[in-house]
Amino acid sequence: MKRKLLPILWLAAGAALLGWVIASNRPDRILDALTASLDHPVLLAVAVLLTFAAQAVFLVKWHVMAHFAGAPLDLRQTLHVFSTLALVGTFTPGRAGELAVPLLMRGGGRLTGVALVNRILESTWTLAVGILAALLMLESGSNLGRLWGVGLVFAALAGAMLVLSRRRYTEAILAAVRAALRPMSRLRPVGWLLAMEERYAEGLGRLYDASVRLLRLDSLALFGLMMLVIWLLVVLSSYCLIRATVPPGDKEITFVLVVAAVATSAVAISVSPIPAGLGFSEFTVVALFLQLGYPGEAFLPYLLLSRLIDHVTVILFYFLGRAAGRELPAAGAAAAT
Repeated sequence: MKRKLLPILWLAAGAALLGWVIASNRPDRILDALTASLDHPVLLAVAVLLTFAAQAVFLVKWHVMAHFAGAPLDLRQTLHVFSTLALVGTFTPGRAGELAVPLLMRGGGRLTGVALVNRILESTWTLAVGILAALLMLESGSNLGRLWGVGLVFAALAGAMLVLSRRRYTEAILAAVRAALRPMSRLRPVGWLLAMEERYAEGLGRLYDASVRLLRLDSLALFGLMMLVIWLLVVLSSYCLIRATVPPGDKEITFVLVVAAVATSAVAISVSPIPAGLGFSEFTVVALFLQLGYPGEAFLPYLLLSRLIDHVTVILFYFLGRAAGRELPAAGAAAAT
């Protein structure tokens, strides 16, 4: 019963945090800005279209990665899996639900490997972009001297990729973890983890194989190209929303600033225990803008509209996947794994 209540409690905490952020940043001006955004229907429409386009590229990226991993799904099967994965990932803490969906939908080890590698690559990309954008906005000191932060991110990525791209390394690490956990197997969470690992031991081989396939130079290069397209669409959408909601002020709204806002929001959602990062994402981005000398209430309307459009897009894609997607049949699932 307590486990079932925990997500509700986190959502309540997120809603309370969001309410506090709004109440602390002149809600009357936020409401005025949201109302004024209706005077810019073209900007709002373009923002919506760009968000849908970004989600479509996410779908194509997932489809291509599945093929690289040796899971030859047709586009309708990918739509069915991806639309559910995106919905569950959006509304679970840290998007953790993405990793469970492929198994629950009979996608097996290979598609779980796609979800795992995709999650690692996307998170590292977002963190690196966020650090780089923050460094470019610093007004004091030598920015070049602070690029070590980006270097550390890429070093961590290289280490993770090295482990995942060599099956023997991954198996050795898992064996060490199992040996360390066995003395504590009477603890319920530890026992559950060991039981799950034993249950899916056969599928782990396919997960390793998918990881190795996805971490080749050709697949990484194509992943990076598609992420560039996705980020360009998302940043342009955010820029349109900012222009529609933020009144002209003393400081210019630069492209780098928008990139930093998008990256900060994405990182906050990824690390937040609150589903969808509700409240925590807005709090983090507003704190960033306050540090840069912008009034907090100026960007809250953009953040609220962006969240609304993102969630509606994900939900519509889910219904599209239910209507036009195709489930993995038993035989097809075996082949895909």
